[in-house]
Amino acid sequence: MTEASFAVQAFLDEPRLPASVATTTGRGNPALAMMWFVAEEGRLWFHTPVAGDRPSPFLAAARANREVAVMVATFDPPDDVRQVRMTGPARLETKDLARVRRIYERYVPEWSPAWTDHAASPAALLWSMSPDRGMAVAYPGLGNHPVSRWSNAAEGPFSA
Repeated sequence: MTEASFAVQAFLDEPRLPASVATTTGRGNPALAMMWFVAEEGRLWFHTPVAGDRPSPFLAAARANREVAVMVATFDPPDDVRQVRMTGPARLETKDLARVRRIYERYVPEWSPAWTDHAASPAALLWSMSPDRGMAVAYPGLGNHPVSRWSNAAEGPFSA
C-alpha cells in the first residue's frame, strides 16, 4: 500500500463526518444512505433501525455477510478535499451498548435519556464492515496527488 497523504484513522475519528454506505437490495437495486459510524478494531460500526415490514438492505447485507461500499469524505475546496473509500463484507454484531453510544456521541451534542433508550432499543441492530479493499486520497489545492490503495485487509488503513 502506498502511504496515504493524511492519517486515515485520525480522519475517520473526526467528529460528525458521516459515511455514505452503498449496497444492493434483495432485487438487485442500488441502495445508498448516509450513516453515523465509529471506526474501531479494524472495522466500521453502524447502528441501523429495523424498518418494520420493509427490511433494511444494509441489515440484509450484514445478515448475509455481503459486501458493502463505504465512503467518508470532506469537500471544502480548495484545501480540504479528502476521501476514504472502502469495500468489504458486512456482518451483524452482538449489541454492545458502549459501542453504540460511542457511535452516537460523535454526532449528538449531548447524551440524554432518550439517546440511552434509542441505543438500547431492539428496533435497531449493530453491524460492522471490514474494509478489505479501498483507497485514501487527498486533493489539497485540487491538484493531482498520489492515491493510497489496498487490496486486502492486511494492507488497509487499520493494519498498522
